[in-house]
Amino acid sequence: MRFGVLGPLQVWRDGAAVPVGGPKQRDLLTLLLFRPNVFVSADWLSDALWDGAPPASAQVTLRTYVAGLRRALEPDRDPGGESKVLRGLPGGYELCVDPDALDAARFEALADSGARALADGDPRTAEQAFLSALGLWRGDSVAAGDLAALRTEAARLVEARRMAEEGWHAAAIAAGRHAAVLPALRRFVADHPERESARARLMLALYRSGQQTAALAVFDEGRRHLAEDYGVEPGQALRDLQRQILEHAVPSPPDAQPVVTSSLVGRATELATLTDLLTSALDGSGRIVALVGEAGIGKTSLATAVSDQARAMGVPVVWGRCPDLGQAPPFWLWSQVVRALAALPQAGESGAAAALNGFTPGPTATADHDPAARFHAYEAVAALVGAVARQDGLVIVLDDLHAADRDSLLLLRFLATALPASRVLVVATLRPYGQLPDTVAALADLARVGVRQLHPAGLDTAAVTDLVRARTGVRPPDADVARLLARTGGNPFFLTELLASPGGSAPPSIRDVVRSRFAALSPAGRGCLDLLCVAGRELDLRLLAAATGQPVTEVAELLAEPAIAHLVAEAGPGAIRMRHPLFAEVGHAELPPSRRALLHARLADAAADGTVLAPAELAHHYGQALGLGREADHLRWTLRAAEDATRRVAYEDALAHLERAAALLAAGSPATARAELAVQLHRTALLQITVGVGSDAVDEVCVRARELLTLAGPDADSRAALWTLGELAANRAEFQIAEDLGGRLSRAAGAGDPLLASAGSYLLGAVSYFTGRLAAAEEHLSRSIERLREVEVRALAEQVGRTPPLSPLNFRALVRSLRGDAAAARADLAEAADLAERTDDPYARGNVAMFTGWLAMQQGDAESGRAAAERCRAVDVPHFTTIAEFLTEWVAVRGGDLDRCDAMRRRRPSTLSGCGRPARSPRRRWPTRAWSPATARRRRCWPTRASRPRSTSGSWPPNSCASAAWPARTPTTCAWAPHSPRHRVLS
Repeated sequence: MRFGVLGPLQVWRDGAAVPVGGPKQRDLLTLLLFRPNVFVSADWLSDALWDGAPPASAQVTLRTYVAGLRRALEPDRDPGGESKVLRGLPGGYELCVDPDALDAARFEALADSGARALADGDPRTAEQAFLSALGLWRGDSVAAGDLAALRTEAARLVEARRMAEEGWHAAAIAAGRHAAVLPALRRFVADHPERESARARLMLALYRSGQQTAALAVFDEGRRHLAEDYGVEPGQALRDLQRQILEHAVPSPPDAQPVVTSSLVGRATELATLTDLLTSALDGSGRIVALVGEAGIGKTSLATAVSDQARAMGVPVVWGRCPDLGQAPPFWLWSQVVRALAALPQAGESGAAAALNGFTPGPTATADHDPAARFHAYEAVAALVGAVARQDGLVIVLDDLHAADRDSLLLLRFLATALPASRVLVVATLRPYGQLPDTVAALADLARVGVRQLHPAGLDTAAVTDLVRARTGVRPPDADVARLLARTGGNPFFLTELLASPGGSAPPSIRDVVRSRFAALSPAGRGCLDLLCVAGRELDLRLLAAATGQPVTEVAELLAEPAIAHLVAEAGPGAIRMRHPLFAEVGHAELPPSRRALLHARLADAAADGTVLAPAELAHHYGQALGLGREADHLRWTLRAAEDATRRVAYEDALAHLERAAALLAAGSPATARAELAVQLHRTALLQITVGVGSDAVDEVCVRARELLTLAGPDADSRAALWTLGELAANRAEFQIAEDLGGRLSRAAGAGDPLLASAGSYLLGAVSYFTGRLAAAEEHLSRSIERLREVEVRALAEQVGRTPPLSPLNFRALVRSLRGDAAAARADLAEAADLAERTDDPYARGNVAMFTGWLAMQQGDAESGRAAAERCRAVDVPHFTTIAEFLTEWVAVRGGDLDRCDAMRRRRPSTLSGCGRPARSPRRRWPTRAWSPATARRRRCWPTRASRPRSTSGSWPPNSCASAAWPARTPTTCAWAPHSPRHRVLS
């Protein structure tokens, strides 16, 4: 496992992010990570979590958070076993973390290593160490957040980061890499103008880069800042450096070569192909190879690699480059090649001078133009190439061929006919050229003479890992590699630029590339790309067209234009996306806030039918357009997003949406209070599922719900509140309160609302069940089920996460079983399972599986218990997973494996709610108290004699097992069951 506090709190296991719970639980982990491997008292943790004012229940709640962290950090730990990560000690806890697993510890170790190397006169090693240290940061602040107890530690880490940045700058300058570090130095000095040592390094780097005037301007800027803000003059060291610059007396830089941070990684296949082509060419079979790919993908690096290989073999290499600055002059590319060839000794008496004389800029439109002049020039160049290549072979690199003029392309096509019999390898690099007719025609013609095309793709995970390791000296976590791949698409240029940028933000080099490409677009084309940047994802062409107000065909034509085509990529049939997330990231950041808000609103309006963008995405876009008066749309889709997340059992997401909705509604009018009340009741239901009924969060929301009942006015419908609060009372075993609220709900619902009437009877039935009144329980639950059958399935499906419509059937199954009607009990569970499928409610499926397990235990049916355990486990919700583990152990014990008794006791779900939901209150009751191990010890009762497991010899288990799950004596009836033969639960 790895832990990250240098930025938002992150936990990774085997490279995958680990969710660690809600805000308070995350704060607890943060506090422990800032004090790793030392004892931390529970009192200090409580004070820190609640900012010096812990509630009365702080210690109980703290233990709940600790238990949650243990489940997250050690999911495979035996529930009864000792935690190896978060150890419990008398009066407190200790988080056991390998120092290498915590990014803050690794950062400080690397920064110290860089400082030592710099002091020892090894700037290259120092630079690598500082860059590795800074690469661990994932933002500008640490994970301490608003925790007052960690402000000092957070400030110390932030200052250590600034010192590491200064160390990196100093090491780079000392290594002679002043030009490479200039952009970072400029940003640092702009952010921290008071740090004179950084200003001095910027002045030195500028001076050594030949920018004496700029270096003096930096000094003047610093002097003004110090005078205006602090009333002081620059220090002596800064003034001495200014004088040295004025006198040109600055010490010369060391004779250092640039640090080689990485080799050409991830290109073994391409390099092998190029090597084979070079060997074939030198053997007399000249070839042309075209390296085709997007900017920054590594085409020129591959051409350089094969050039270096050729030079090492004694083969001459010449380059021609065509800058992508618009229409190039005729023969611009080949004029560079011819001049370089003519200067080589191998040109000899081959007619190089004649070639140069005959190599005119191109045909003219004058009347006396010789139609054969072009071909004479082509022949002269071909003769020169052949003469130079005859002795040792030749490599010609034509860089950025896509920007070449038409005449240069025609000359290449002419030369290709003579290559097969020569010792020449021509390597051409070019971007995707599908929209360039001249280039398409040239490559099609060259294909007839055997041109080979290579298309370097983005680096894969292994190559990115190697690149980062070569750059930083350490193997990066898998999560960091995945994040880099997602942002860059594996583009080597983007990768190296990001790695050189402290904090991982898009460096000026990348921002300038994106700016320059966007600046060349037409207004209509820029509008399409701006929307893609705002969307942050792929978009259907029809949605993009609707958002821009243009026909789909026009949008498709715009995206096919050469200036745009290389910036976007197809994301599927009829869908488009930015080619790199970095393009979208920079493009979004460059948008003025007002235009950004307008584009968010346009995109959301175009997708407001909810069929293309998810509700959460629409809520986000409307939230970004609040300045345009879209508050109502934002609220509507936020509530829809909460409903959608609830249905998908994404309860944490649903709670986040509901919290935002509650904040939007906190106004105070009766109408707003009624709307917020519905939101808070939904939050109460979900919080019981996620953090437990005994948590502070549930208490806080319930307090707010009661306030809203008063603010909502006398006309407000309080029935939903009665249901939610009554269920909460039942979950907390406050049965008298639950019964009172259930009765009020039944009376208030009347005949007009069968769903709430069903909920009222269900509450009364659940309370009767838990208090041992089985006949009354069956009567209430049957009434609840009858009213439930009046509700349409679609209406039931809308209650996911609120009123559990299947619970009356589940509880009646247990009641009927206890009353001796096993067939009716199974029929109830079958009906509940069918209803869960028809409402497509994952949590309802889990509840049916759980109650099937309870019924199996009541009836001593091990096979049904095993099947129920598998169904619980399939729901993939922690609560049901715990139930599945317990049922699995019970099945083993039931089968005679008495060695599993202790394991069953340890895996016993210690906290269950009366209504089938997880809880974390010490007052919890088991849904079937007759067979609760704890109740069995206390009440000396068994659900059925048949369910009590026997030993392999057929006898009852020995008394040594009593402390685990069984009593020493077994009475004939349950202590709370009605004392009649029909209600007898033991044989």
